[in-house]
Amino acid sequence: MKILITGGAGFIGSALIRHLINNTSHEVLNYDALKYSGNLESLKMIASSTRYQFKHGDICDLKTLSRTIESYKPDGVIHLAAESHVDRSIDDAAPFIQTNIIGTYNLLNCCCSYWAQLEKKYQENFIFHHVSTDEVYGDLGFDEPPCSENHIYDPSSPYSASKAS
Repeated sequence: MKILITGGAGFIGSALIRHLINNTSHEVLNYDALKYSGNLESLKMIASSTRYQFKHGDICDLKTLSRTIESYKPDGVIHLAAESHVDRSIDDAAPFIQTNIIGTYNLLNCCCSYWAQLEKKYQENFIFHHVSTDEVYGDLGFDEPPCSENHIYDPSSPYSASKAS
């Protein structure tokens, strides 16, 4: 598979990319804006792999994002790119709205346009996997059981609200 991973220079994204390159035969394109939490050093050990590519780009930049998807022709997209950290969202919610809502919307639209022009056999196998956060379910009391994907969303910060969106 050819997989486009957004936010691949972040903590979870880099671990996923290292796993894919070290343990599968998949090709990976890491699409990352390299903001405050992006770190290409965490991918140094696989950077020379012929199955790994890096593209500096922001999911809020519709033109670059669309061109990247069209030229890479992925079999799937794993979306990890996000503004994160609750305290940062309380200080300034605007970047969270822009990246986590508008950027995700851009990515979905680009993927839908790309998917629509694929042959049926490729459409049937195409995946779009969006990674979110447990914070969309709100705060739990100390004695409450953990949430599951069946729980009602109850975000309690601009960060979690933007991810729930």
